[in-house]
This record gives sequence, C-alpha cells and structure tokens, in this order.
Amino acid sequence: MPVTMQDLAQWLKISKSTVSRALAGDPRVSSETRARVQHLARELNYHPNTAASGLARRRTNVIGLVIPFAPRSLSDPFFLEFAGGIGDYAITKGFSILLSSPRASDGQSASGMTFSRIVSARRVDGLILTEPKVADERVDYLKERDIPFVFLGNPGRNDEVCWVDGDNRAGVEMAVDHLVSLGHRHIACVAGPPDQTATHRRLEGYRSALQRHGIPYDESYVAQGDFTEPGGYRAMMDVLDRSPRVTAVFASNDMMAIGALNAAKQRGLAVPGDLSVVGFDGIALGAYVTPALTTVTQPIYRLGQAAAELLIKLVERQTPANRHVLFPLTLSVRESSARSPGSLPPEGSLRFESPVVPSATIRETR
Repeated sequence: MPVTMQDLAQWLKISKSTVSRALAGDPRVSSETRARVQHLARELNYHPNTAASGLARRRTNVIGLVIPFAPRSLSDPFFLEFAGGIGDYAITKGFSILLSSPRASDGQSASGMTFSRIVSARRVDGLILTEPKVADERVDYLKERDIPFVFLGNPGRNDEVCWVDGDNRAGVEMAVDHLVSLGHRHIACVAGPPDQTATHRRLEGYRSALQRHGIPYDESYVAQGDFTEPGGYRAMMDVLDRSPRVTAVFASNDMMAIGALNAAKQRGLAVPGDLSVVGFDGIALGAYVTPALTTVTQPIYRLGQAAAELLIKLVERQTPANRHVLFPLTLSVRESSARSPGSLPPEGSLRFESPVVPSATIRETR
C-alpha cells in the first residue's frame, strides 16, 4: 500500500493539515517541523495524490498545449521538442498535458472551436498557445473567462500578456550578416504566413540587416511560405522564377529551408555552390539533411520549459518575476552556406559577428 498523508501525520503525531502545509513549504509551519515532515516523506518515498489535491482546490492539474492543425501539426519537429520541454517541466510540478490541435468547421474560427470545447468544460487549468497572430482574438477570449495562458511568441500587445520567445529580429539579422560576410548581395527571404507576429519580426530583421549593409530591399526577392517543407519549396521556386540573380536565401524556419534546398536541387542549382541557404529554429533534422543546414538556433526545449514554468505560476496565482522571457539565439554554421560565386574574401577574419546583436553568438557545427 502506498504511504498516505494520513500515515505521515500519525507517525509524526501532528495533524494532516500541518503535514500538507509543511510539504507545501508554508512559512506558518516551523522550519523544524517542515524539515521533519519532508525528511520522513523522502524516507518513505511518499508522493502526493495530485488528482485529490487538485479536486480539493477545484483544479484539474492539467495544462493545455494548443498547436496548429494544418498545415503544421505535432509532426513538425519544432513542436515535438517544444512539447517535450513543457512535459518534462510540468511533471515535476504534478501537472499533466492535454494536447489540442484546432480545426475550424461550421464557419467557426479554429481558436473558437478549440476554446469552446476545452475552456467551457474547464478541462485545463491554463493554456500554452502557439503561433500568435496579429490582433489575436484568443487573448480577449481567455481574459474574459479568467483562464491563465502563455504564448510561445510575442503577440505584440502592450498589456500584461505573458509570453516566451527567441529574439527573432536579432537572430535574422545575424543570419543576413553571415551571408553578407560571405559576399552575398542578392539575398532572398522565404517568409512565414502574413497573419503571424513572428513573420513580421523576422521580416523586420531581414530588412534592417539589408539596410545596415547598404543593400536595397527588393520585394521580388521575398515570397510567402507557411512554415512547412512544401510551402518552402513553392516559395523558393517562386523566387527563382522572378529573381534568377539570387545567390542566397534566408528561410523563416528550418522546414521551409529544407523545402528551399529541394527546390534548388530541382532547378539544378548546387548548394552552396550556386545558392546558399540559411534556416531558423535549429531542429535536429537540419544537421542530417544534405547539405547540412546552416541555421539560427533557438533553445526549443528550454522555451517549452520556460512556458510551462510561467503558466504554472499563473495557475497557482503567483506573480511571475518576468512576464516576458526572451532568449538569445545562436548561428550554427554548417555546409549549406558558402562564399558567393565570384566574390572576393573580406579583409581579415572570415568569421563575421554582428555588432548590433551582442547577445547572439555564432557557433560552428559539423
């Protein structure tokens, strides 16, 4: 039979409520009593009944993770690693995860379908939301219902909405700086969906870096993708049709970068001989494609942990020290980027680091 809280109380000759408070670290219990209770709990391998404690506090001890249904889904390597970080942290705090992938139907928005099904039934204590959109309707929906939530990505609002994110703009500037350092001047961009805030920040980084290097922005060098490999393939083919002078491309995530690699091969272009390709995210798959992908690397697993930590604090009605968590990014230089055809080596070191993004570093990997 597993050890119960009542067993601990009887052995220590104190009340069950005192045991509960001591295990929770309540300062109203003396430090000596807390130490005795926690020591005995460890000795007897006691684990709290999270389901029962959740019922007592009118909680489910479940947090929801809302990921896209289509065209992206949980099969996207980014979301798999992100969900792993959430799950590994949540389990240490006695929480489980409910995965939800919104699917619009009957004229309702995808977010409305998801929340009407989960939120109204109070199946979760809070939600982690992905892919924040411009003027995201989910924010007001959840605030009106007093449901704690955290975004993966900055939703671009000036209120107290909580989010975790990588430094999108600085990361893209670093990618473009790297390509410019290799002599490239005709640098294309495969952007994400126009309704997502991450797309706008990454485009800002692309345009800012070009301007800083005195390279004119050319709309014909930019094509919209959808953060999937087929979307990246179609966008790259579009760019090559319109702008055959392109010698390099930045893709707004690694899956689209892999699509760009495939498009280049389809057109008979050598990568990196004829076309250099740089992605964004740092998914493990990027190291195993041919050629291995140069990419701006996010701490994906750590983003998941940070989102779960922030949400659980909100669920437990704690005030987070920081409502916005922004991670610096790194550049992993692999085989898909090389010197522009016909360009001269720059003076000095071949390695280039942007002076405007001191928090970001370049890491060469093979």
